[in-house]
Amino acid sequence: MKFVVLTLFPEMIRQAAGHSILRRAADEGLISVECVDIRDFSRDRHRRVDDEPYGGGAGMVMAAGPVFDACAYAKNIAGNGDGRGGPVPVVFMTPQGRRFDQKQAERLAQFNAVILLCGHYEGVDQRVLDEVVTEELSLGDFILTGGELAALAVIDSVSRLIPGVLGKRESYEDESFSDLTGGLLEYPQYTRPPEFRGASVPEVILAGNHRDIADWRRKESLRLTLEKRPDLLLKAELSRQDVKYLMKKIGDGYMRGIITVLGHDKIGIIAKVCTYLSEQGINILDISQTIIQGYFHMMMIVDIEHVTRRFEELCEELAELGKETGVEIKLQREDIFDSMHRL
Repeated sequence: MKFVVLTLFPEMIRQAAGHSILRRAADEGLISVECVDIRDFSRDRHRRVDDEPYGGGAGMVMAAGPVFDACAYAKNIAGNGDGRGGPVPVVFMTPQGRRFDQKQAERLAQFNAVILLCGHYEGVDQRVLDEVVTEELSLGDFILTGGELAALAVIDSVSRLIPGVLGKRESYEDESFSDLTGGLLEYPQYTRPPEFRGASVPEVILAGNHRDIADWRRKESLRLTLEKRPDLLLKAELSRQDVKYLMKKIGDGYMRGIITVLGHDKIGIIAKVCTYLSEQGINILDISQTIIQGYFHMMMIVDIEHVTRRFEELCEELAELGKETGVEIKLQREDIFDSMHRL
């Protein structure tokens, strides 16, 4: 895997990539990290690559010419992006980009090469971005002084997925957000000594029964995800046992659900939902509905404490009812809904 970084500060990239796992992977020929100094393509005798923004404003803007020429040079270094003659992706690191996550890392790891463009100052002339950039990525809703730290994060995250970089596939397959964990957070890890300052390693791990250990790890992943990132549960791949465990962790007391309905307004939406709830013995505690320019939105708070059906079955049936009606219907546990929207 080849990473080509367009930057004003190549040493920043080289130094960070010259240590630990990235250094070893490069030495073994598994990855390469090459830097293209954008200043080398300046036509100014002082190697200047920025200028004042049209229309005024604070700061300076990176000029189109040097960035365009540097990118053309980088494409020659990178070669084919996918090994089949396809173009190499040119990624601009910017707060305006799509959020970079594990799925994005897995996608980029399928390419043979990636070009990373690091902005600086107040940004880059939009014309060259429109010309050369194929996608924009962001680490999050915060501002850095330049794109180098963001590019390094992408390089590190993607490199770990390249076969041989970590030695064993299990090293990354069991980690948080991976497909093997179903999108959950990773379980806690322990090593020697078995006791530290009065805290012991869980007995189930020390016992050595692999099936019990796997069961414990799954439950711990569910517990940590519920406590720290409940929003991930909405997209996680959960088995019946997982749902049963989560329900127990949340508590067996008074249980309420949140039903949301969204779609184009049409006759019969409320009637169909209310009829289904009545048939299931689900009591409506509160309801709110709005219609905005032909779009219908409804939210219900319902009592599901005495419902004998499995919660996931209700979710599936309501979703299917939504498809039949031409709207989107979701049922969520109120406590999970509240936790998600507090983040």
